[in-house]
Amino acid sequence: MTKQQTIIKKTGLAVMTAMTVLSLAACGNGSQGATEEKPKEQEQVKSDVTDAKDNKDKLSSENSFSDPEVAAKTFMDIVFKDKTSRIKELTHLSPEQFKETELDLFRKNGSLHIPEDWILQTPSGSTYTSNEILEGYAKTMVDMYQDIEDYTTMSSEVTDDGAEVKVSVRGLAGKGLGQASREITEKYLGPDAYKYNGTDSKELNTVMQLVNFWSLSQYYERGGSTPVVQEPMIFTIYFEKNKNGDYAPNEDTLKELYKGAYGTNDYQGSGSSESNDEISKTEDSNDY
Repeated sequence: MTKQQTIIKKTGLAVMTAMTVLSLAACGNGSQGATEEKPKEQEQVKSDVTDAKDNKDKLSSENSFSDPEVAAKTFMDIVFKDKTSRIKELTHLSPEQFKETELDLFRKNGSLHIPEDWILQTPSGSTYTSNEILEGYAKTMVDMYQDIEDYTTMSSEVTDDGAEVKVSVRGLAGKGLGQASREITEKYLGPDAYKYNGTDSKELNTVMQLVNFWSLSQYYERGGSTPVVQEPMIFTIYFEKNKNGDYAPNEDTLKELYKGAYGTNDYQGSGSSESNDEISKTEDSNDY
């Protein structure tokens, strides 16, 4: 081997050695970069988890019953729209138990001074006991209240043991319900059905009340629309504060809501025959 070949061989070995060193260094640097990036990724994940928790806590706070207006809005959702997802949390009743509570309020109407063995008999020969009429009326009223769509909370005032929440509701129109009931009564029971209306006899007044209840149920069952007032009614409902700082309705809150959401103002569709048209569509195929 010549001297020149020896020099070339040594040079090549040196170059290869240098490249190997550089390659190893590069690998080392890459590994270090990955190691440096890992904490950044962990920090990002941690940040995302924190943000998610904060958002969840914020959402939970916004929907907490520690705010009386949240409790009131949830309660109206239950009564007016039959939304039962939080009914147990707010009222401590199951949906079935709460429904019975609602029905009971209306079942009691007209239950006093009912003549013994009283029965309503229609010209078609159908008969209805007072209990059957009250049950149908209770179901009709609960269903009609669930037709209310326009309601909201306005403000609240906290007291020592609870809170008063001011609400706005476009509720049931008493004039519309009365008109619907009277029209059904006169059409299917005859004008004489009203001859005892407004007497001094408690029993006869109760009978007329039962007749009105029956007529209203028949109106709604045959597709009559629920009359609601044109302008919202503003009133206050009360919520108690429990030991955990949450607000909940008491036994009178439902009564307050039903009473406040029933008005004698002008009603939507007043003067139109829309509801009667809906009823007439089923007259020929059904008998009372």
